[in-house]
Amino acid sequence: MEQENMYSWVVLFASFTTLLCGPTIGFASGVIHVALLNEFKEDATLTAWVGSLFSCMFALTGPIASLVINVFDCRTCVVMSGLLMMTGFVTSYLVTDIRLLFLTFALITGLGTGLANTGCIVVLRYYFPKNAAFAATLYISGGALGIFIHPALFQYLTQGYGFHGAFLILGGISLNICVSGMLMRPSKYEQDRQRHDFIGNSLRQKVLTIMCGDFSRFFSIMKKLSFLYFVISVLCFSIAAATEYMFLPEYFIKQGSTFQEGSFAIAVSGLGCIVSRVLTGFASTDKSIGGAILYSSLNGIMAILTLLLPMCSTSSHLRILYGFLLGLYTGGQWVLVNTLTLELLDIQDVATGVGAVMFTCGTGYLIGPPIAAAISDASGYFNSIFLFAVGMLLSACLFGFLSNVTKPTSSATKDRELAIAASADDCCIEESVQGVLILPNNVPE
Repeated sequence: MEQENMYSWVVLFASFTTLLCGPTIGFASGVIHVALLNEFKEDATLTAWVGSLFSCMFALTGPIASLVINVFDCRTCVVMSGLLMMTGFVTSYLVTDIRLLFLTFALITGLGTGLANTGCIVVLRYYFPKNAAFAATLYISGGALGIFIHPALFQYLTQGYGFHGAFLILGGISLNICVSGMLMRPSKYEQDRQRHDFIGNSLRQKVLTIMCGDFSRFFSIMKKLSFLYFVISVLCFSIAAATEYMFLPEYFIKQGSTFQEGSFAIAVSGLGCIVSRVLTGFASTDKSIGGAILYSSLNGIMAILTLLLPMCSTSSHLRILYGFLLGLYTGGQWVLVNTLTLELLDIQDVATGVGAVMFTCGTGYLIGPPIAAAISDASGYFNSIFLFAVGMLLSACLFGFLSNVTKPTSSATKDRELAIAASADDCCIEESVQGVLILPNNVPE
């Protein structure tokens, strides 16, 4: 058992490396957008949709990743992600029509980022049953680091090797995810499932059984009022975050700043993200605070700061300060989103629950900016975009508090956590044919 605990740190390092090499490439979407415009000379709206679809795929493909994890294991999911990303980037290297990038870059490469992100989150839950918040903090910090690395890296590669050469090199970098994935050997829970689940069934029968089980489990977890409120809150938060990051540079430019100043304000948010994700992770481990209260409070503070945005646009220093605060009060949310998902669900529902939450995040990132733009066009008032974001942040705050109020009682939660920890430590996990975990001593939900 001591050896297993030591190997958990190897899995954590592999997850951190996977996030750094894979899903965080989405933070370079702005630089990639400019490169696409210069390379293909196509309509700006068409070009923007390529980057938008790629950016949301890391979360939108959560249910597919959950299916892969349930059919095989987390290691297979992450290794597949590296192969898909490499394939997507290499085939994009050969593309001469931007419309083909919807398939090679947005879909194939985007699917790879989704598999990598969800696979890493779930494997950490299996290896850190007692310290999920701490593990998530260290893992998510790889995403904050990617905000700094990938935009500058892609710009450097584009200048040195051209647009197509940059994609080819990124394909080689993403292939390293397969190495990290191979380090994620199946946990004792996954090994037990492979030994006892679906014995004698073909792969087709196993997939169909898992899909039916996933659908059944999805509707089961959505009946839990606390998790339903949390999913609604995540949707509102992702809509607001996507809207602010999409339109903030344009807003600053309209207020008199240069393009470089507007872009730098977003870049500074990366520094705020790093600080936020580390501090939020440690704060969420304090039982007197609670992750749900912290999550809702951050959304409320960000709503107030967004209302004060016109005051922050009067000078370059205030714009940079607002960019830092944007990262500071939205970056930590990603630590809490993953942590609260793990806290609200039992271990057998983690893969399905993470997939549902990731799909919700992706949906918010996909629909948020278009809805905000439509509101601005209809009202003729550009600031209505940020009033819309304020409404979404306040809604995220409200539903976050409702999620905390309606979650199971502390005694039931404590019994469940003890049961999960005991099952992980002693590997006393039994499953039915449908893959449903039976906790020791019939511990209640």
